[in-house]
Amino acid sequence: MRNKEKIEITKFNNFNSGDIRVENFYNYEPGETLANSYGIKPAEFPSTATSDTTYSLDMSSTFNAITSIAFTKQYFPQNGITDYRLLVCSNEYKVYLHQFLTNMNFMFAMPNIQFESAPVIMQCKKDDCDYIMLSAKEKLVVWRTNYLPYTIEDVPNITSMCYNDEILFCTIESPAYKIWYASDWTFDNIGNIDENSGYIILDDDIGYARKVLTYDEDVYVFRDYGITKIMNTKGSFSINQIYVSNTRILPNTVCLCGNEILFMTKEGIYSFNGANVAKLDVDISKYLIKNNNNAYASSLGEIYYVALNLDFNDGKAILCESGEYTNNAILILNVETGIYQIVRGIDVLHFCPAKCETFEKMLVTLNGENSAKICEICNTSVSQTTALPKFWSSQDLCETLDTKLFTKLSIVADENVKCNLILDDGNIAFTTYTNGLNEFNFKFVTKQIRLEISSFEESAEVKNLTLEYYENN
Repeated sequence: MRNKEKIEITKFNNFNSGDIRVENFYNYEPGETLANSYGIKPAEFPSTATSDTTYSLDMSSTFNAITSIAFTKQYFPQNGITDYRLLVCSNEYKVYLHQFLTNMNFMFAMPNIQFESAPVIMQCKKDDCDYIMLSAKEKLVVWRTNYLPYTIEDVPNITSMCYNDEILFCTIESPAYKIWYASDWTFDNIGNIDENSGYIILDDDIGYARKVLTYDEDVYVFRDYGITKIMNTKGSFSINQIYVSNTRILPNTVCLCGNEILFMTKEGIYSFNGANVAKLDVDISKYLIKNNNNAYASSLGEIYYVALNLDFNDGKAILCESGEYTNNAILILNVETGIYQIVRGIDVLHFCPAKCETFEKMLVTLNGENSAKICEICNTSVSQTTALPKFWSSQDLCETLDTKLFTKLSIVADENVKCNLILDDGNIAFTTYTNGLNEFNFKFVTKQIRLEISSFEESAEVKNLTLEYYENN
C-alpha cells in the first residue's frame, strides 16, 4: 500500500529566503501567515491633543497637485512650545502652511514666496534656533525661529545639507562636483568664499555629489558611483573614497534608517554602516527596470519605504498601471527583521515622515488624479478605499520529478481566496468558501506543481496550506 505524503506550507517566505521557493508576491506580507499588506488612505490628524476626532487634508479645491512636502518643527524657548507644521508646495510653486492642532483642515499660502520649480525643503538647528530652508533655482527662503521667512536671491541651489561639528555642508545642483561649507555662517553668505567658508572640490571619477549626511559624527557624501568621507583635521579638510559602485546610486533613495544608511541602485538595496557596504537580502533585482530615476525613499524608525517602478512580467495592469504612471510599487522593508513586502498599484511621488507627541505616521503624496491629496501609509490593504489585489506564487513544490497522484488541498484562509494549482499540462483552481479551514478533494497526476494564491478582497489572509499526494510508481 502506498504511503500518503504531504507538502506543507507553514511559512510564506520572501522569495528564496526560506524553505518554500517563492516566485512572486505583491499586496501580501509574507511570513508565517500570508497576511494583508500595508496600503494608503487619506491622512488623518487629531483635532486636538486629547480628542478622538480627526480631519484630513485635501487641497484639490486650492491647487491641482503637490510637488513638495515636508513636516517641520520650530521650538520657541520663551514659552517652551514646539510648533509642528506641514509645508506644501503646489504645482504653481506657491508654498502653503498647515499648523497642527490649531487650524484644522486649513492651509494658507505663505505671502511673498514664489518659486519657479519645486523646492527642496530642509531643516537644521544652529545656535538653539530651528531653521527651515526652501531651495530652488538660485533662490533660498529661510525661516528662522521667531523671525518671518525671508528670501535670498542669486545663491546656489542647495540639494541637501547637514550640520556637523558646527560646520554646515551642502551639496549644490551646479556645479555638482563641489561641496559648499561654512564654519561661521549665516544664510546670507551661502555660496560665498571667505576665511570661514568655501568649496571642497571632488575631482575624482565616481561622479557628482548628490547627497550629504552626518552619520556617527562623520560627514559622508553620496556620489553617482560611490561614497566619500569628509574629514576635518585642524581646520583643513581631506576626503577619502569609502565605496565605489558599479552601478549608479539613486540619490533620492539615500536615507538614514535605524542605525544604518540605506540606498538603492538598479541591482537592489544596500546598507552602509560608515565603513562597509552590504547588499540586503531583498530579492527584487529581476523586477527592477533600468531607469528608476524617479525612485524615492524615506524612513520612519526601523522601516524603509521606497517608491519605485517594477516590471512584474505578468501582463497585468493593477490599479495605477491601467493608465500613465511614474512609480507603480512601494517596497516596505523592516531593517531589523529583514521582512519586506511589495505594495503594487500605487503611484507615489514623495514620502514625508511625520512624528510628534500626538501622532507618528508616514505621509504620502501621489502622482495622477489624487496628486492634491495628502495620504498616509496604513495597515489596511487598500489604495484610498479600493482593495488592493493580492498575489503570491511559488516555484515547483515537488522535490523529485517522479509522477505523483494529488488528492487533497487543505488551507486555513479568509473567504474568497483563490488557489490555482499549475500542473504539467494545465491547471485547476479552487476558491475558499469560509473563514477558517477549507478542504478540497480531487484526483490528478503530475510531476510538477506550482501554487498561486490570489484575492481581490481587502482582508484575505492565508496560513497552514497542505497538499496531500501519493507517489505514483
